[in-house]
Amino acid sequence: MRRYTLILSAVAAILAGCTVHHTVIESDSEVNFYLDIPGARSVSFASSLDAFRLHETVRISKNKWGITVPAWSEFTYFYVVDGSVFLPECRFQERDDFGSKNCIYLPVR
Repeated sequence: MRRYTLILSAVAAILAGCTVHHTVIESDSEVNFYLDIPGARSVSFASSLDAFRLHETVRISKNKWGITVPAWSEFTYFYVVDGSVFLPECRFQERDDFGSKNCIYLPVR
């Protein structure tokens, strides 16, 4: 039992150091989303712009992924990381029809 507790504590300590950063950078006609997530093997992006169709992001560095989308209106979005839905910390959120949450993008104009 003690060994199991030590292993669980070690895993928790490792995961605590895996901080996820979510950045949104706007321009006049598009918005760039960046997700810095250690250990991810694949990251997709889904938004209400096209009925939540999955779009593969581009791996920018070892842990950083990015995607550019049109920024002409408000929309909701989330990520799929290694096959599981992932919602980063975002300024605005809403509950969806499935009991989960989505981030809300609001254009700054």
